[in-house]
Amino acid sequence: MSTSRRRDKAQADIGFEHLMSTAVAEFEADSRLACRAMRVKMAIGMFGVGSVLPNDLPLKLPTESLHKSLVSHTLQ
Repeated sequence: MSTSRRRDKAQADIGFEHLMSTAVAEFEADSRLACRAMRVKMAIGMFGVGSVLPNDLPLKLPTESLHKSLVSHTLQ
């Protein structure tokens, strides 16, 4: 086997390893996202929309202060 063939095979092996590691990383990210989506769907189905996992919905703001700030801002 010539040295050029050995070099080409070594480069092909490195390219394959890089391709597989990238594919595994993308699969892991997709599976984590799917798992998260499934947990959110189960929480919504079980407990209703108001009790979804804490970091999925923004915190509830007091409606009075929000209403006053909107009215005062429009009157200025």
